[in-house]
Amino acid sequence: MTQALIAFDTDHIKRYVFNTNKLKEIRGASSILDRLNRKETVHIAQKYGARTIYANGGSALFLVDARSAEALGKEVQRCYQRETRGGASITYAIQPLPDYDPRIDIMNTAYLGDTAIADLLELLRFRQRMAKESLHMDTMQQEDTLHTIAYPSHPFFSTCDSCGMEYAQNVLSEPDDEDDEGRYCRICTGKHQEDQDVKKQLENMQKRHHSARDFSEYQPLWERILEHLQPGDLQGRTLQRPKKFGSFQDFSKNKEYIGLIYADGNQMGERLKTLRTLQEYQDFARTIDDALFAALGHAISVHLPLNRNQLPFDVLLVGGDDVIILVPAEKAMQIAFTLAKTFSTKLVEHYPNNEALQCTLSVSVVLAPIKYPFSLQRELSDATLKAAKKAGAPYRIAPSLVNFVVVTGNISMDEKSRNQELQRTQKQWISSKEAIITKFQATLRPYTLDGLDWLLKRLEAGNKLRLGRTKLHQLREAILRLNNTITVLETLATMRNWQENERTFIMNMVQKINELYKLPRKQVEISFPWFSIRRSNKDKHSIYQTPLLDFIELYDFVAF
Repeated sequence: MTQALIAFDTDHIKRYVFNTNKLKEIRGASSILDRLNRKETVHIAQKYGARTIYANGGSALFLVDARSAEALGKEVQRCYQRETRGGASITYAIQPLPDYDPRIDIMNTAYLGDTAIADLLELLRFRQRMAKESLHMDTMQQEDTLHTIAYPSHPFFSTCDSCGMEYAQNVLSEPDDEDDEGRYCRICTGKHQEDQDVKKQLENMQKRHHSARDFSEYQPLWERILEHLQPGDLQGRTLQRPKKFGSFQDFSKNKEYIGLIYADGNQMGERLKTLRTLQEYQDFARTIDDALFAALGHAISVHLPLNRNQLPFDVLLVGGDDVIILVPAEKAMQIAFTLAKTFSTKLVEHYPNNEALQCTLSVSVVLAPIKYPFSLQRELSDATLKAAKKAGAPYRIAPSLVNFVVVTGNISMDEKSRNQELQRTQKQWISSKEAIITKFQATLRPYTLDGLDWLLKRLEAGNKLRLGRTKLHQLREAILRLNNTITVLETLATMRNWQENERTFIMNMVQKINELYKLPRKQVEISFPWFSIRRSNKDKHSIYQTPLLDFIELYDFVAF
């Protein structure tokens, strides 16, 4: 029996979804890709008698008759081209399987003859990487590859008011939103219409309970998101999503800022390598996807109760092990914490005896003014997430890490440049060949879940004390001197005018830092506002850190 595995992966998802700064088109693009991935691709595969292993997160895997694999791949590509109006594409790769006895349970066997299923899946992933890099694309795929050419120019041609890239072909307007009136290209028109279709689906939608859901059943993206909210949040409500970024002013006490949260699974490639059968592959993909939706729903239900019929959040991208959401700035850190913690808990519950599959999330939070260009905010989010993932890379099993950036003033878009503003290294030569290195870090980012929980509790206590902004700003300026002597002297001078309870609270954050790291007090050297953890008596290098700058930056942006 000759069969093959065929894997699909959507190309440049973020480029298609985020090539506009308009919220409705971003949502529409995300909804289109979700429908194509979870519904249309599966429907086409079923026409060819294929067996679905998984289809979520922009990728899919099917078991199909080897003779039909190429035709299946081509039809899915045509579907993406048609439904996105040329805005998105998808790449496929095919891995033939060795002939095997049809009586074998292909889903649960680890070997086909002498060939391991895990090796075949690894080879399939390699083929897919090569195809996406256009290094080893089949001739039939090469013929359909789109090549970018320069667009013609003419004074009577108008570019799209949404993406600014393609030429406009339609004029759209909405009676209830004058801001949406304008000229749109064919791609953005499709996104806009998709968002309107989702809006109609949400009208008068009430919570529906599902005792069991078949994996192959497709639910529209927003229906599935709402399914995981608390039932009481939705009963009898006509639900509306934010019309634009400025709508978030209605949900927040801090009306000028918005929070962008980007979460991504850690070391997923390494996790996939431990799977031995197609059934394990299917179960893992389903578990990750379900856990992410459940964690997202729980985090929103806990921290963002509905404001009348208005949803106080927006989901820009979700599926697989990725989620990007917009929330009020004052709840962003709590949502990020609950999202990462709930996801990790779900995986531990599902795989209690398999540590290798107990996945975690890296999360970035960018707090920026509502009028700040969204493209720049997303760029910051990508860099902040990358820094969190880099911090967790040395671990055999990366922990959940949360990194954040607060956009104030002229902030650098480069992660390295931002770190240089918060770090300084000085050398003291004690001989011609030996130096004592002292490093100052004005932040503890990225935070583990225990660390973020500790920081949030201090922020909650600090809010009750109503610490003055001027005092905190002076303390921040002293810390950014990044010097032992000057910083210590200026910090103590600044705090002389503080009330006793305020001074005690701030000093205890550093003096009791050993509680966060679960270390004996004598192992932590305190030189307020700095602390340094002694690894050994022979270590001549010191790293001085402080949690106070992180506390100060978040103080005005976290509400309880």
